[in-house]
Amino acid sequence: MSTVSPPGSAADSCNDVTVSGRPRDELRRHRLLAKAAGLLVARQSCEVSLRELADALKTSSRMLIHLFGSRDALIAAALAHARNQLLDTCRTQLTEQSPQDLRGLVSALRVIITDPANRPFFRLFDEVNALAQTQPDRFPGFGRASVHDWLPQFTELLGSSCPDDVTAQAQATLALAVIRGLMLDDNATGDHARIDGAFAVFDGL
Repeated sequence: MSTVSPPGSAADSCNDVTVSGRPRDELRRHRLLAKAAGLLVARQSCEVSLRELADALKTSSRMLIHLFGSRDALIAAALAHARNQLLDTCRTQLTEQSPQDLRGLVSALRVIITDPANRPFFRLFDEVNALAQTQPDRFPGFGRASVHDWLPQFTELLGSSCPDDVTAQAQATLALAVIRGLMLDDNATGDHARIDGAFAVFDGL
């Protein structure tokens, strides 16, 4: 793996392009941001240098600095873009499955996290969550967002089967904990049969 320029390095510093006062091309910025998000998802990693990003996006490091300010700012924006993509996809999939209780929600989430189109996103965010524990300044609020992005919809879906909102949120929290724990285990070990067995046990409770 290529060496990643640390925050505050010369590669990430502002230069005369950044401070020149030349207006940013917002359309180009959006297109590059979407491509950067796709690159991180495809790699399932956010550990990439500014030069690697520029080469992959067919632009220059200088232009990326001008449009985003720094490598870390670009990566943070690309992660936010990817997170919103995944959220939109999963919300649609959950709405289509329309689970009505805790078991149904966990079963629906199992389908979502094992979807080949979704797995690279989850693997990327697993890495970012781990890095955020030791580099909170680099990924501010990412760990909290990885929970609270999901809880409102889970809570709403469970509302019809729970006596009150507090119970619905508690069950939503449990569903998220179960699915994240088993997903982390599966990503770490690849022991799919054992993970399937754990899901079967939960479904039988």
